[in-house]
Amino acid sequence: MSAETSPCSRRRFLLGTAATAAGALIAACAPKSAVEKVAAKDIPVGGGVVVGGYVVTQPEKGKFAAFSNVCPHQNGRITEVRDGVMICPNHGSEFDIATGKVIAGPSRQPAGEAPLSANGTELIVGQK
Repeated sequence: MSAETSPCSRRRFLLGTAATAAGALIAACAPKSAVEKVAAKDIPVGGGVVVGGYVVTQPEKGKFAAFSNVCPHQNGRITEVRDGVMICPNHGSEFDIATGKVIAGPSRQPAGEAPLSANGTELIVGQK
């Protein structure tokens, strides 16, 4: 069978494989959601929680902050908040929960701030 009459030529196979791989990569890298919601009561004072692609913190009672969970050092993920610190386990970068400033680790850039607003007792991160 020639390449013209074959139902799956080498060129079609490679193009199809490349298109499938590109689609999978885009889906894997896309943010979970542009906007996330969390109840203010679920954010511990002096701590925080990871919600979708964000970290929402409460450094002091009634004061909230939000940051991207993407670590500025090699795009790892901030996955934990403990003792007033946001932690990226990949290389040990640590960030202040109030300001996002670097406390420790290889990162030289602060955690990226995220828009945060409130609707009653619910916090909305990702839009103002």
